[in-house]
Amino acid sequence: MNTLPRPLLHRHGPLIWLVMLALLLLPVFLWMAGIAMPPLVPLEHMTAFHTATELFAVVVAIGVFAVAYHVRDRRRALATLVLATSFLAVGLLDFLHLMTYPQMPDFITPNSSQQTIFFWLAARLVAALALLLYVALSLFPRIRGPAAGTLLAGALGLVALLAWVGLWHEHRIPALFIPGEGLTPFKIALEGVVVALHAATLLILLLRPRLLQRPGMPLVAAALMILMASEVLFTLYENLTDGFFVLGHIYKVVAYALIYWGVFLESVRAPMAQLRAAHRDVGLRQKRYEQLIDTAPDGVLVTDGNGTIVMANRNIERMFGYPKQHLTGQPVETLIPERLRAHHRSMREQHAGNISERTMGEVPDLRGRRRDGTEFPVDISLNALEDEDGQRITAFIRDVTERQRREARIQHQATHDSLTGLPNRWLLHDRLSQGIAQASLHSHQVAVMLLDLDNFKVINDTFGHHEGDELLREVAQRLKDAVSSEATVGRFGGDEFMILLPEVADGRQIGETAREILGLFERPFRTGPNREVTSSASLGIALFPGDARDEHTLVRYADMAMYEAKGSGRNTYAFYSEHLDAQVHAEQQLQERLKLALEHDQLTLHFQPLIHVHNGTVVAAEALLRWNDPELGAVPPSRFIPSAEANGLILPLGEWVIRQACQQLATWTQQGIDTSICLNISALQFRQPDLVSQLGRALEETGAPPERLGIEVTETVAMADMALTREHLSGLKALGVRAALDDFGTGYSSLAYLKSLPIDRIKLDRSFIADIGRDRDTEMILRTVINLGHSLHLELVAEGVETAEQLAFLRREGCDLYQGWLHSPALAPQAFSAAVHP
Repeated sequence: MNTLPRPLLHRHGPLIWLVMLALLLLPVFLWMAGIAMPPLVPLEHMTAFHTATELFAVVVAIGVFAVAYHVRDRRRALATLVLATSFLAVGLLDFLHLMTYPQMPDFITPNSSQQTIFFWLAARLVAALALLLYVALSLFPRIRGPAAGTLLAGALGLVALLAWVGLWHEHRIPALFIPGEGLTPFKIALEGVVVALHAATLLILLLRPRLLQRPGMPLVAAALMILMASEVLFTLYENLTDGFFVLGHIYKVVAYALIYWGVFLESVRAPMAQLRAAHRDVGLRQKRYEQLIDTAPDGVLVTDGNGTIVMANRNIERMFGYPKQHLTGQPVETLIPERLRAHHRSMREQHAGNISERTMGEVPDLRGRRRDGTEFPVDISLNALEDEDGQRITAFIRDVTERQRREARIQHQATHDSLTGLPNRWLLHDRLSQGIAQASLHSHQVAVMLLDLDNFKVINDTFGHHEGDELLREVAQRLKDAVSSEATVGRFGGDEFMILLPEVADGRQIGETAREILGLFERPFRTGPNREVTSSASLGIALFPGDARDEHTLVRYADMAMYEAKGSGRNTYAFYSEHLDAQVHAEQQLQERLKLALEHDQLTLHFQPLIHVHNGTVVAAEALLRWNDPELGAVPPSRFIPSAEANGLILPLGEWVIRQACQQLATWTQQGIDTSICLNISALQFRQPDLVSQLGRALEETGAPPERLGIEVTETVAMADMALTREHLSGLKALGVRAALDDFGTGYSSLAYLKSLPIDRIKLDRSFIADIGRDRDTEMILRTVINLGHSLHLELVAEGVETAEQLAFLRREGCDLYQGWLHSPALAPQAFSAAVHP
């Protein structure tokens, strides 16, 4: 009970119940002791006393009706309605009892003791039954009964029937009181019935402690005890003026007051207290909610269904420059650039009835407008809900200015050379691929120029790496200034530069461009405050489609042409031509020998360990293809892999690698060697539609556990066709195979889609690892990429770790795995098994 009487009952409960018990036993004691009660009210005041007490009883009964009927607990509606309508009948019967009192003026028919006692007993019986039903029905809160109007009509009909009997047919009622003799046994027996009904009601309350704990029930229980005592007193009086009669009325008044108080507590006070507590709780929740919203890292904005702002947090103030009070009541378009407002309003009105949830990152290039008119990029998440005030739309707004700058910087650094700022090798290959695609559509030529500085090593060794780097920067700047805006100049690696001419008319134009480029080296290069060096360059040129029709062959042919230029005396240029057939023949021989090696099983797999950065344990192995040809000798992968990719032999070669790796994995598993194997998938392999089924067959036929096999694909390949990449990687994941993104950081578009790819691991390209300790920008990129990977729950692997300094950096920055010559080169299967499980 959370109402006012609760502390009173808790502090004085035993004393109060003791008083109630004493009041109950007092009549019994008086009856058993045979003590005669003296008159308590003078005879001349008896009528006034009786009128006052009965009027009070009538008012209280009507009050119980009014409170219980109009303020009903929905969980106990039937019990409350029965009590309400019954006490309406009790009030009316008590009024008839009052008006038919012998000392009162005749009411309708001549008043008599028979009439007044009849109405008295009728009121007591109805009240007793009402209280019994009120308590008993509370045990069944879900029971449904007649409608309120039906119960009300029933109560009034009962009163009318009893009034008809009592007023006009009292002679049909057995005698209740005989003047000079007192109460008849029939009357006393009826009073006993009333006492029995009250006792049954009290017993139910005592046997149901939870029911007794309801707010008003203790008062009802106390009233029952007093009513029982009252009924006993009304069996002891001998006339309508003696002390028992008066005391019985006093008991009755007290009991009615307790009943009214109990009903009031049950129906009004307790619900009101609960409502006040609920309001306090809502206020506290609202305050906490606002505090929580204010501490949210993003800006939080709430609007109604019409786009009117109803709430904003502090981050919105800081982000847009408007005070919260100023924003409340304003249209949400206030925070949108003026040129976009009409479109936003139109879209909002169009989808007003169907606002769906939207997570951040779904809609690119969103813009916000500050109070001072400046614009900035934002990312927004939306949620819609319905409350009592209608539709509410919550927008979580994030200022992504710094994030976009950081991503743009990382993307630029991942696709551009850190020394010269030019596109790196991987971006050059992509630009060349795009140029070839356009040239195929529009039937024009593409020229690939490879430029290598002559004697650069001598300059580096003579003046030091710092001045060598300055020379490379100067060369890069002159090349950028010399070519047209359509051309691409990039650093291909070391002291090599590539110039892509995406659309050329004829060889004369290319020759003129080559001479202009070589003319850039006629002036000395300033590499320091007081030093100028002279350098020349050799330039090789290959053309699409005349020389080759794919990017890799074009680059190789341009490389051949560049070495031809060097062989011709340097400081010149050379086109790929037929006098380079020797190199082409060598290439063809290489391809033929490779086919034979594949047919006669002359290839082998070696395995380079992947080591845990922090504890040094070997957790996996990367399968690397090795070829020792009887005629050509040991052919490095850098020589035969590009050739295989150029002529399509990479597909059967890749299938052989997959099957051999799965077989080796099954063998190691049977031997108890707990090591995973990672496979590199070439671009041509990855574009095969049956790649996943091919891998599934190999796993099934060899019995290799799929969860210990990993597939690696370069990010450049992965980004080339995102739909195919997602399809293949999802298929691999369904097989249980792990997926990794290889050479991470050398592409230029992976960051935007990394979170959408189902991958487990990213491998940091060795070009970044090589610059650890030498290039702070590279170290910053590595830190960012490692943090990005971990935030996406990906495992980070560093390739090409060759020094203890590199390993220390990776351990310090939280990289997970590494591989490289610092630990071990690639090993034959037996040597690897011995190294892992000596």
